[in-house]
Amino acid sequence: MKTIKSIISHAVSFVFPITCSLCSTDLPRGAKQRVCPSCFEGLTKNDGLICKKCGVFLPDGGEHCYACLKDRKRFSFDTLRSPYVYQDGVRKLILKFKYSGRMFLTKEFENSLADTAVKNNFHNLTECIIPVPLNFVRRVKRGYNQAELLAFGAASKISKPVYTNVLYRKKITKPQFKLAKSARIENVKNSFLVKNIELIKNKNILLIDDVATTGATLSTCAAALKLAGAKKVFALTLARDM
Repeated sequence: MKTIKSIISHAVSFVFPITCSLCSTDLPRGAKQRVCPSCFEGLTKNDGLICKKCGVFLPDGGEHCYACLKDRKRFSFDTLRSPYVYQDGVRKLILKFKYSGRMFLTKEFENSLADTAVKNNFHNLTECIIPVPLNFVRRVKRGYNQAELLAFGAASKISKPVYTNVLYRKKITKPQFKLAKSARIENVKNSFLVKNIELIKNKNILLIDDVATTGATLSTCAAALKLAGAKKVFALTLARDM
């Protein structure tokens, strides 16, 4: 005999079916995943030949991209890695995650982030996780910080503390996606402040964000953390723009 809870659950699923966040195919009642297996398997993985420093795809192979070879101090972070390429389905999911309130998509991403952290030994090399912060206005308007959600999701898999009271934005900057790549470095220059320095002094940090395009934001964050006493900063993003 069906319980009242089961009946209500069936009724809710009938009126408000759970669908794939990419193809809108109906998912099984009570499904925890919000992307169907077919769409999830089709996401473009960033597991080919990549730059050892910044993680960008290298179509012709090699150990480093031309930009990192030319300027070894181009980035302040030590290594950047990402499980996905920022295109097609990955891009659509991240935009929905950031701007459409689909915080439940954290569950789709946390395993991929954690797997990439383990694959690159970040879980052993680092002692804590810090998400890239949003400025206050954007945080209030959006209601959440997607990088923070990703950080806690990954932390639950690799057992690291997450510090959200260390890195702050000290000025409101323009959204990076609205700027040309050449303007992004200047946009975030000197825009981060570090507090509670004792939490990171002489520690290796795993810095987490959703997307790395030019790497400017991550590099600026890493520079601020190292200036405050961090030893090394490894960067992990859900996707890397090529």
